[in-house]
Amino acid sequence: MNAPVDRDDPGLQPERTLMSWQRTLILLAVVGLLFMRGSLTNDVDSVLQASPPVRVATAAALLAVCAVLAFHLWWRWRRIGYGTRDPGTGGPPSAVARPWAMAFLCSSVLALSVVLVLTVLAGS
Repeated sequence: MNAPVDRDDPGLQPERTLMSWQRTLILLAVVGLLFMRGSLTNDVDSVLQASPPVRVATAAALLAVCAVLAFHLWWRWRRIGYGTRDPGTGGPPSAVARPWAMAFLCSSVLALSVVLVLTVLAGS
């Protein structure tokens, strides 16, 4: 039987959470940039796509969402002492990001989904 592993480093879980947020933001930015990419030729009618202004506006909005969340995570990470302590209590931090960040991310992804669905419905 294995002995239990001693987990004295309180910074491991917040660091994993921060890296998870970073991966999420990177993927959101990639999806936004891929949405902006259109057909390479003008004569292709088989692929439904939004007009260029809609694609650019959507990509800009998603990049702005990424920038806001990245700044929030950077600020919180610095504020909680790189995941080691909460300045208010002096104990371990409760969370790397505030709950509004998750709500903001979810509503942004929902808005992207609505834009994608409306693009497909308008093109058919």
